[in-house]
Formats: sequence, C-alpha cells, structure tokens
Amino acid sequence: MGEQLCGVLSPLPTQLHPGVGPGQGTVVELLLTAQFILCVFASFDDRHDGRPAMAAVPVGFSLALGHLFGIHYTGASMNPARSFAPAVITRNFANHWVYWAGPLLGAALGAVMYEFALCPRPRSLAERLAALKGEPPAPTAVTAAAAAAEPPPEPPAEPLELKTQGL
Repeated sequence: MGEQLCGVLSPLPTQLHPGVGPGQGTVVELLLTAQFILCVFASFDDRHDGRPAMAAVPVGFSLALGHLFGIHYTGASMNPARSFAPAVITRNFANHWVYWAGPLLGAALGAVMYEFALCPRPRSLAERLAALKGEPPAPTAVTAAAAAAEPPPEPPAEPLELKTQGL
C-alpha cells in the first residue's frame, strides 16, 4: 500500500511502522496527545500572564514537535479524525483502534495532569462535580459571607422617555 520514495518504503499517514507493535503505538499516541493537550491548556489558561492572542505560536510549535517525534513510529495522528478519513478512503482499518485509544487516553491524561497536578485551581469536590453536571457552583461559606456583606441592589429606576421636537 505504501509508495516508493527515494528508495524508502513509506507507510500510509496513519499506519504503524513495521517495527512498532500496537501497544507501543498506543503509548506513542498517548504521549504525543498528552503533551499537545498540556500545551493547549497552558497557552489558553487565563491565570498566566501570557497574551491569549499569542497562544497559537506555542500550540503550533507543540503540534510540530509532536509530529517530528512521532511520525516515524505511528504517523503522529494525535487526533482520531485525522486517522479515520485515510482509513475510510484506503479501507485499511488494521490496528485502527490505536488511533482512537491513544489520543483519547492521552487527552484525558493531559487534562487530569494539568488540572490536578501542574496547575490546580482551589475548588472543592462539590464545585468540581457541579461543573461536570453543568450546574452553577453551589455557594460556599466564603461566597455567602461576601454576599451578606454587600448591600442589596437598588431597584431599577423608571425608564426615561426620550422626547424629540418636531421640525
């Protein structure tokens, strides 16, 4: 299925190198995706002093670095959608699960590492569970005390009626 280029047999973009097994390929994809997700989270986190407009630069370098390191072993998919289209077109689904399991597990690992180990936010378990359920966070003792210290908001004023003079 590969093409002959410069005397070297080149595999399809999302095909394991002949010397790489499916387990090794899954680990490679997991690590590549985890490093990419960590870079994305760090680049777009509002707690850092960086400029969000410049986040594309480190994200692009991270993606390029991942491809440089992983393209020889697995084709450096780092995205199930990038592997699915070539597999459908070539009808070659051999070891295709590697390109789903590796990136999905790597993304989850990167998110958990960033949120809980590298840059944790001071949130309680109840606040984290509410975020997972899509609910607004429950008021804590600190937010309830801050709300009690503030005076109640004033009622809205009567709407102003604008009058124009006729010509």
